[in-house]
Amino acid sequence: MNLLLRTPNRRRKMVNNGKIDIPDLMRNSELFQIFMEESIEPIWCFELDKPLSLDLPEDEQFNLFYSNAYLKENNRAYAQVAGYERREDMLGMRLSEIMPPSIPENAESIKQVIRAGYNLRDFVTVEVYKKKKIIALNNVRGVIEDRKLLRLWGTGRDITAQKTVEDKLRKAELRYRTIADFTYDWETWEDPDGSYNYVSPSFERITGYASQQLVKNPELINEIILPDDLNLWEEHHQTIHARHEAAEILFRIRAKDGKIRWIEHICQPVFNDKGEYLGVRASNRDITKRKQSEIKLRNALKEIELLKDQLQAESAYLQDEIKLEHNFENIIGHSDALKYVLYRVAEVAPTDVPILIMGETGTGKELIARAIHNLSSRNKRALLKLNCAALPASVIESELFGHEKGAYTGADFRRVGRFQMADGATLFLDEISEIPLELQSKLLQVLQDGEFEPLGSSKTLSVDVRIIAASNRDLEDEVNHGRFRRDLFYRINVFPFTVPPLRNRKEDIPLLVKWFVDMFNRKMDKNITSIPKELIRHLQAYDWPGNVRELENVIERAVITSKGSILKLTDNLVISAKVRSRAKLKETLTEVERTQILNTLENTGWKIEGVNGAAGVLGLAPSTLRDRIKKLGIRHPMK
Repeated sequence: MNLLLRTPNRRRKMVNNGKIDIPDLMRNSELFQIFMEESIEPIWCFELDKPLSLDLPEDEQFNLFYSNAYLKENNRAYAQVAGYERREDMLGMRLSEIMPPSIPENAESIKQVIRAGYNLRDFVTVEVYKKKKIIALNNVRGVIEDRKLLRLWGTGRDITAQKTVEDKLRKAELRYRTIADFTYDWETWEDPDGSYNYVSPSFERITGYASQQLVKNPELINEIILPDDLNLWEEHHQTIHARHEAAEILFRIRAKDGKIRWIEHICQPVFNDKGEYLGVRASNRDITKRKQSEIKLRNALKEIELLKDQLQAESAYLQDEIKLEHNFENIIGHSDALKYVLYRVAEVAPTDVPILIMGETGTGKELIARAIHNLSSRNKRALLKLNCAALPASVIESELFGHEKGAYTGADFRRVGRFQMADGATLFLDEISEIPLELQSKLLQVLQDGEFEPLGSSKTLSVDVRIIAASNRDLEDEVNHGRFRRDLFYRINVFPFTVPPLRNRKEDIPLLVKWFVDMFNRKMDKNITSIPKELIRHLQAYDWPGNVRELENVIERAVITSKGSILKLTDNLVISAKVRSRAKLKETLTEVERTQILNTLENTGWKIEGVNGAAGVLGLAPSTLRDRIKKLGIRHPMK
C-alpha cells in the first residue's frame, strides 16, 4: 500500500516506499503529527503502567499486557473504527475496554504479537473491538529497553465490511455444500462432454460406490443401471445434452450389495449469463421403499379384487344354493348302520385327506359331505359343490377351473371356477364318475399338486382345497371298463365309505317320516299330527330304490293330498312301490337306477316335467333326468 501524506506546504510525498515506519516518522514531530491526522488507516499506541519483561512466560505476559496497557496515542481513523467520533474520547482507555480479551480473535492476535517479540511487519491478524468493528493488523512495533516493553505502536485497516461479505460468502458456501453433501438425494453436476465434476456423498449411501469413483469413471453409471433400463437411460442422456431441456425418468440400479434400487432422476440444464450451455445439474432420489409400497399396494389391490371376485362368486353360488330345496338339514336316524357311518365321519373329518363317499342315489351322500366339512377346520368357509351329472361335459371344465373372458365362443365374461372359490375350504364333487375322461387328468393334477390353469389363461393358480367325492356307481368297475382313470381313483379312494341305503336301515323310517311331515307342515301351512302305525309298517315293507329322496317325495305328496290331521298315502305310490320292490333283489347299482327311472317313466306315462312328472317323482331336474335317460340307453317303447 502506498500512503500519501499532505505536508504543510500542501505537497505530497511517499512515506518509506509506501510502508509506514512509525519510529522514523516520530523523529520528525511535525511530519508525525501530519501523518497521524491525515492517515486514513488506524494508528494507535498503547502505553504500559509499568515495563513488561519479555522473559516472562507467554501466558503471564498476556495477562500483564492486558492489565497494564492503556491507550496513549491514536488518530481519528482508529477512533472511528472503535466506534468513537473524536480520538480524544478514547485516550486513557484500558486495552481490555477497547479489545475485550474474552473475544477469541483478540486473544489470539495479542498472543501472536507476544510470540513475535512485539515486532511484526506485513502480517495479518484480526481484532474485534467493543463496538463490533473488525480491524486487520499489518504492522506492530514495540518500544523495548533492557528487554522490557514500554509501549506498543501499531497500524491496521478497517475490514468490517470485507469480513461481513466474507462471512456471508463462507456461510453461503457452507450452506450450499452442506445441502449438496448431506442431502438425502444423490446430486451430480455433469459437464457437456458427459464427465462429472461433482457427485454428492449420497451416491455412496445409495449405490455403495464412492462418489469419486463416478467422477473418475463416468461409465460406472452404465454398469450399475439394470440392462432392461439401460436403453431408457442412454436415450434420456443423449436427449438432455442435445435438446437442453429439463426431464425426469425412473430407472433401476443394482447397488454394490446386489440389491435392486429404484431411482427417480430429475435433471435441469444449466446456462451462464450469456446463454451458453454449461452442463446438467441432476438430482437422483432413492424411491425404492415407495416403489415397494406401490408394488405391495398393487398386489394387495389384486388380492382384494381376487377376494372380491371370490366372495361374489361364493355369494352367487350360495344364492343359487338357497334357491334349491334341501332334502334335509340334519342326519335323521338311530340305526346301527347310520351310527357306523357317523363314527367314520368323526374319524376322518379333522384331517385333510380326500374322501370317497359311495352309495345309491338318494341315500344322503351330500348330507354326509356337509357333516364332514362342518366338523373340519375348514368349516369357517362354505362347502362348495358341483353335481357333475347335472352338467354337459363341455361345461364341467369351466365350472371346475373357471375361464378368462374370450376363452371360447360365448365366454363374454371372466368366470371364477369352483376350485378357486374353494381355496381354503372343501369342494364336494357329486357323481364324480360323470367327469369326462379327458378332463380327469387335469383334475388329478389339482389333487396332486394343488395347481391348475383356468381356460384361456397361461397363469398357474395354486389352491388348497379338500376334496370330497361321491358316486352312485361302482368306480372300480368303471376303472376296469376304461371309463375312469385308475390313478385318479386311487387318489380319491384314500378314505372310502358307503352310505347305507334306506332298505338297510328301515328302523330310521319312523323318525324320517315324522321329520318330513313337520317340515312340510311348516311349508304348506298344514296341521297333520297323526301318522298311523299301519302306514309306517307299510313304508317299512317297501325296499325304497330311491332311498331317502324317494321317501321325501312320497311324504310330500301325502301331505299335499291328506285332508285333516291324519297322514294318508296315495294309491299310485303303493302300486308303483310293489312293482319296484319285486325287481330289486338281483339288480346291480346301474341296473337299479335304470329300472327305477324306467318304472317311474312308465307310471307317469313317460311324462318328464310338470306335476306328477318323472323328474318330480325322482327328485331330479328335468335336464338331469334326460341326461340319465340318454346315458342308460332308455328308449320310449313307441318310438
